[in-house]
Amino acid sequence: IVCYGDSNTWGDVPNEERRYASNVRWPGVLQDILGNDYEVANEGLCGRTFKVIEPGKEHRSGIDHLRSILQTNEPTDLVTIMLGTNDLKNTFGLSADEIAQHLRETIEFIQNEKTGPNESAPQILIICPTPVATPINGDLDERMIGAHETSLKLPPLYKKVAEEFGCLYLNAGDFISLENTDGYHLAEKDHKALGEKVAEIVKQCSM
Repeated sequence: IVCYGDSNTWGDVPNEERRYASNVRWPGVLQDILGNDYEVANEGLCGRTFKVIEPGKEHRSGIDHLRSILQTNEPTDLVTIMLGTNDLKNTFGLSADEIAQHLRETIEFIQNEKTGPNESAPQILIICPTPVATPINGDLDERMIGAHETSLKLPPLYKKVAEEFGCLYLNAGDFISLENTDGYHLAEKDHKALGEKVAEIVKQCSM
């Protein structure tokens, strides 16, 4: 299982310059629940977008490095995709429809690479990120100003794309709220909740 994502997969601690321990990050929670019959690879990167490029940080454009990630972990039964939060930054000026289109292109890329068992395409679980929120203290990163409204439009778009490509779907916003963090990073309890939800889906999958 390859967990492909951004800082919320990597394990960035809100308002602190450190990373959660491996067993606290949701891919680690997933690994602990599933046990040794599964291998979970954490492929999270802080600042990663689907494909839009941030000048000076080109390595954060996910699709440009996705082939390497997929081939590193080949063969893969399942790829989880949880991206879109960084794409909401007002510095990029992307609409919800544009972000959903980038998700679509990412899925097509993964399916065409055929890095699943016996050169098949791996199953894909799309995780729509929790909407950006204004923290209780009101101190939201200026790059995220205006992101809340756009992020609310993503769940139905992501679900539609998932159905279009026959992917599994999970909306993290259904059970996680970010008002008690910095507004866009997961708290420790959120990692636990997400790991548990993904584990439920994996157990129901035919892999």
